[in-house]
This record gives sequence, structure tokens and C-alpha cells, in this order.
Amino acid sequence: MQSVGPFPHGAILHSFMGSAEMVPSLAKLGAYFSFSGFLFSMKQQKAKKMLKMVPAERILLETDSPDGLPESSMGSSQQGPGDASSMKENHRLTGEAPTPIVGDSLNQNRASDDMSTSPTETFNHPANVYKVLEYVAHLLEMSEEELAETSYNNAVRLFSYPGSGIP
Repeated sequence: MQSVGPFPHGAILHSFMGSAEMVPSLAKLGAYFSFSGFLFSMKQQKAKKMLKMVPAERILLETDSPDGLPESSMGSSQQGPGDASSMKENHRLTGEAPTPIVGDSLNQNRASDDMSTSPTETFNHPANVYKVLEYVAHLLEMSEEELAETSYNNAVRLFSYPGSGIP
């Protein structure tokens, strides 16, 4: 990145899992650090050390859905809207099968009327961004509300442009 940077308008390091030592030079180039469920696979102390090096104004959160399922989602009874268990309940109540997403090979199994075989433990969805938020906030020792606001403001700053209508 150093050979092509700096990036005055920003660059996203998607599902970042690099070392704490990499962070300062990447941040100086204008990088934003986006964290997903893959962060759960790092050793907690390493993840915490790395996160503490990231400037708050460079933090973004994502799910990397359908990949990057947060470990806390695996086998968890606390599921969000759009997870396999709530899709099963919706199917039971309405008779509607979920709409498969084009190109989503996992949904080939979910598109049938029999939702009893949905792989709850492997189904990542956008609502899991809350689990990422919860984990990152815990590691950074900050409130979820503060991290949510910080990440939101960073995303608005990164993705808006003059004339976009986004403040």
C-alpha cells in the first residue's frame, strides 16, 4: 500500500486481521480498518492489542456476510432477524419459503419448503454486525453506543461525497 498511497479519500482494509505493528503506517496512509466476524478467530489478546492501535476515526464494522460468521453466533440461542431459526418460524407461520439469494450456494439447501435442515450454525447475515460491534466494543473497553456512533460517522465520512446529500 505504501507504494501506491497515500489515500486522501480513504481506503478500506476489509475484514482486517493484521498485526498491531502494521496499523500506524496504514492509518497514516489514510486506511480505514473494517472488522468482521473473522476477528473472533484471532487470539483475544492479539485482537485487543491491534484494535487499541487503530485510531477511532478509522474504525468500520461489517459482517462479511455470508462469510465471516462470528464465533459467538455458532450454536447461539440468541439469533437475530433473518437467521435460520427466525426464517423457520416465519415459514411455519406463513408457509412462505425464504427467497434464495442469487449466487449463494448455501441457499440451495435453504430454498426448499423443509426449513428443518437450515444450517443455523453456518448462516451469517447482516444483523450479525451487532455481534461484531459487541465484541469490538468489549475489546476496546468502550460502550457499544459509542462504538456504533463512531463507526457510523466514519462510514458516512468515507462514503459521502460533495453533492451526495449525505452530511
